[in-house]
Amino acid sequence: MALAAFMAVLTGTTVTSTLEALGAELGAPISGVVWITVVYLVAASAAVPLVGWLSARWGPARLLQAALVGFALSSLLCGFAWDLNSLVVFRAVQGLSGGLLEPAAIAVVGLVTPADALGRVMGLVSLVINVGPVAGPLIGGALVGAGAWPWIFWLNVPLAVLVGLGAWRLVPGTRSTGDRAAVDVRGLLLLPPGFVLLLLGLNRAGAGSGAPTVAVCVLLGLALLAGYVRHALRAPAPLLDVRLLRIPSFAAALGVMSAVGLVMYTQLTVLPALAVRSIGLGPGWQAFPVAVLGLGLMISMTSSGRVSDTTGPRILVRGGASVTAAAAILILAGHARWPAAAVLAVVFLLGLGFGAVAAPTFAGLYRVLPRESMAQGTAALFIVVQLFASAGVTLVGFLTAASVDPVGTAYGVVAVAALLVVAAARLLPGRPTLTR
Repeated sequence: MALAAFMAVLTGTTVTSTLEALGAELGAPISGVVWITVVYLVAASAAVPLVGWLSARWGPARLLQAALVGFALSSLLCGFAWDLNSLVVFRAVQGLSGGLLEPAAIAVVGLVTPADALGRVMGLVSLVINVGPVAGPLIGGALVGAGAWPWIFWLNVPLAVLVGLGAWRLVPGTRSTGDRAAVDVRGLLLLPPGFVLLLLGLNRAGAGSGAPTVAVCVLLGLALLAGYVRHALRAPAPLLDVRLLRIPSFAAALGVMSAVGLVMYTQLTVLPALAVRSIGLGPGWQAFPVAVLGLGLMISMTSSGRVSDTTGPRILVRGGASVTAAAAILILAGHARWPAAAVLAVVFLLGLGFGAVAAPTFAGLYRVLPRESMAQGTAALFIVVQLFASAGVTLVGFLTAASVDPVGTAYGVVAVAALLVVAAARLLPGRPTLTR
C-alpha cells in the first residue's frame, strides 16, 4: 500500500520540481507549464470520491489493478507528448488513475490497523511515501539535464508492474460488497470545475490577461462552488460531505490538510527557483533544495506518527506548524543574502517541522470519525489536499509573473498558512483513548 501511494507522490515531485526545465524543453512560459501539475491534481481530485464506490463494486485489489494499468498507460502517453497541450491532456488522464492510488491505499491501511498502532503504521507508510520528495527532484533533474525528460514518466511503468504484482498477492478483502449506491454525478459536475475556474482566473491574472477574462473565471467558479455546497447539504451521498464539518476535530483536520497541500506544493514549485536565483546553484542542482526538504520530512513524519499514538496529534501539529512558520520567515528574510549552506539548513529545519503536521493529523482522523464515514472522510481530506496543492502551484506561477521577489513572497504565504495551522490545531484530538 505504501508503494502504491509512493508512485503518485514520486510522479508529483519529479514533475513539479522540473517545471522550469520542462518549460524550456517544450518552449512554454512558466505560467503555462504549471498546468502540467495543476491539471493532474484537479483530475486526481475528481477521481478520489470514486474510491469508496468502486471498492464496493470491484473490491480493493481489482480497483488498484485497474488504477495501476491506467497509470502505466497514461505515463507512456506523457512520455510521447509532442508539445505542452498534448502533455497537459495526457497528464489529465494520468491524474484520473493516479488519484485512485494513494487514497485507496491509505483507506485500506486505516481499516486494517488496530487503533493503538495507527500512528506508528501511518509513520512507516509515510517513510516510504516520503522517499518521493527526496528521490523525485534528483531523478527529475538528472533526466531533464541529460535531455531524457520522457523518462520522468516512463519510469512509472516498471514501478506499476511491481506494485501490481504485490497488490494481486497481498491486498486483503478482494471481494466486492455488492453496494450499488449511485455516484454523485452532479457533485462531479460542480466541485472540480468550480475550483479549476478559480485557478484559471488566478493563472490568467498572473499572465496579464484582461480583467473581464479573470472576472468571468472567478465568478463562474464561485457560482459552481456555491451550487455544490447547496447540493451537498441535500444529497444523501454527496461527492464531498460538507456535513462532516459539524465534527469540530474533523473540520480542523480538513483545515490542516488544506494547508498541507498548499504549503507542500508551493515549496516543491518555488524551491528550484530559490536554488538558481537566490543561492546560485547550477542548473544540474536546482532540485537539490527539494531533496533537502524531503529528507527533513522523511525523518519527522516517521517519528511524529509513532509519537502521536501516545500524545495525540494536537501538540505535535501545533509544535510542527510553529517551527514551519519560523523557518519560512527566516527564508523570507535571508534567502537572497545568506550563504547557500545556511539557507539549505533552514529548508531542512522547515521539513522537520512540517513533517510533524500531516502524519499525526491523518492518524487522528481514524479515531474521530465513525467507522461508516472513514471512506468519505479519507476522500474529503485527499480532495482538499489536491485542490489546495493546485492552488499552491498556480500561486507560484502567479508570483513568478507578478512579483519582484517570488521566492520571498511564496515563503510569506507559507508562514501565514503555518500560523493558521497553529490556530486550528487546538481543535484536533488530544491524547487518544484506545477504542475501536
